[in-house]
Amino acid sequence: MYPELFGFIDTYSVMILIGVLFCLWFLNLYLKKKNYPKQAIYAIELNAIVAILVGVVTGLLFQNLYDFIEKGSAYTWTWAMTFYGGLIGGVASVLIGYFAILRRKHFPMVNELLVIAPSCICIAHGIGRIGCFLAGCCYGKETDAWYGVRFPGMSHKVIPVNLFEAIFLIALSLLLLFLALKEKGIFNFGIYMVAYGVWRFIVEFWRDDHRGKFIGNISPSQFWSIVLFVGGVAYFVIMGILLSKGKAPKPKDHTAS
Repeated sequence: MYPELFGFIDTYSVMILIGVLFCLWFLNLYLKKKNYPKQAIYAIELNAIVAILVGVVTGLLFQNLYDFIEKGSAYTWTWAMTFYGGLIGGVASVLIGYFAILRRKHFPMVNELLVIAPSCICIAHGIGRIGCFLAGCCYGKETDAWYGVRFPGMSHKVIPVNLFEAIFLIALSLLLLFLALKEKGIFNFGIYMVAYGVWRFIVEFWRDDHRGKFIGNISPSQFWSIVLFVGGVAYFVIMGILLSKGKAPKPKDHTAS
């Protein structure tokens, strides 16, 4: 649609940057509500920024791995990224940063992560999908429906699954942020994993851009969607058991910290 601004600025990159800024803003809102000291907020946000950068790298590596598995000797490097690869790398980076550095500085953050991280991930991902729509990538199958969109270089209209996913993710992000700020977000992580796992598995059937093959007839994203869904169900079960025993982790106010 509009892959470039002013003829030289990459629209997708701009939307990714905006998504990252919203992600950090949501995190900042939550940490301030929990009265974290400034030093802790800066350290946690720095950890998040490092995780985002790591996620970009692992997103690239996962996509290239998928391409290598499919193409073999015909494989060539691509700068395309896969969301799940970025998610895995980003989450791993956050956990390493926490256990290696933040915990030693007495910044107890795990409970807060379970509550606010899903909203931060969703808003960054959702705005990034707007970038996909503007760039004309991650499009859907051909359609004659009223909602079909004809991207540059196409002779037919396609389902704008990138835009649909952006709307879904932004709406989910706002819901999760509302629950977090109202201190009702104990199940946020599970809600995100189940909701996005189901959504992404289904929406992959509407996609028509090449995403590589992984296992059988399912795409790489559908495989990770199943993993995410199972993890979400497990999270609900574990948290339910802990709640019934009065042992569920609860984010605390850090006014007196």
